[in-house]
Amino acid sequence: CSVCKGTADKTTIYAAKTVKLSTTKYTYNGKAKKPSVVIKTSKGKTVSSKYYTVTYASGRKNIGKYKVTVKLGGNYSGSKTLYFTIVPKTVSGLKLSSPAKKQLSIKWTKDSKVGGYQIVYATNSKFTKGKKTITVKSYKTYKQTVKSLKSKGTYYVKARAFKKVSGTTYYGAYCATKKLKIK
Repeated sequence: CSVCKGTADKTTIYAAKTVKLSTTKYTYNGKAKKPSVVIKTSKGKTVSSKYYTVTYASGRKNIGKYKVTVKLGGNYSGSKTLYFTIVPKTVSGLKLSSPAKKQLSIKWTKDSKVGGYQIVYATNSKFTKGKKTITVKSYKTYKQTVKSLKSKGTYYVKARAFKKVSGTTYYGAYCATKKLKIK
C-alpha cells in the first residue's frame, strides 16, 4: 500500500528455467507436426500457456528441420528458439536371396520421399565382423547385389533411408535385421 506502506499479499514468481518441446524428432508420415511446449520454473512447476506464445515454422510435414519460437509474457520475459526434425520412415519390405554362388541379393520397397538408402551387411548380428556399408544415392533404386562373398557364409543385413535437405542429411531408423546363408 502506498499510503500505509504495508503489504497485503505477497506472491513469489519463480523464473522460467527450462523451455522444451514435447518431441524433437518425428518420423515422416505426410502429416504436419506440432510439438507442444513445456516450460518449467526454477522450482520445477509448469508455467501456464497463458504466459507465453508459440510460433511454428510453416509446412512442418516434410523431412527436415523446423523452428519453433517461444515468447514469454505476463509475469515472465524473454524468448527462446527451439528446433525439431522429421526423418525418413523406416525402410520396409527388406528381402534377401542368394541368386548365385557367393552372391547376396538385397531388395526393399521403394520410397519416393527419400533421397537414397544405406545398406549395411556383416557376418554377425552385432555388425562388428566383416561390416560393409553400401550407399544407394537414388530413391528409384530398390535392389542391390553383393558379389565375392564367403561361400556358405551367413550374412546379416539392415537398411535405412536418408534425405539431404539444405546441406544436412537426415537418416531414418534402421529396419529389422534380416539374415541369410548364401550359396
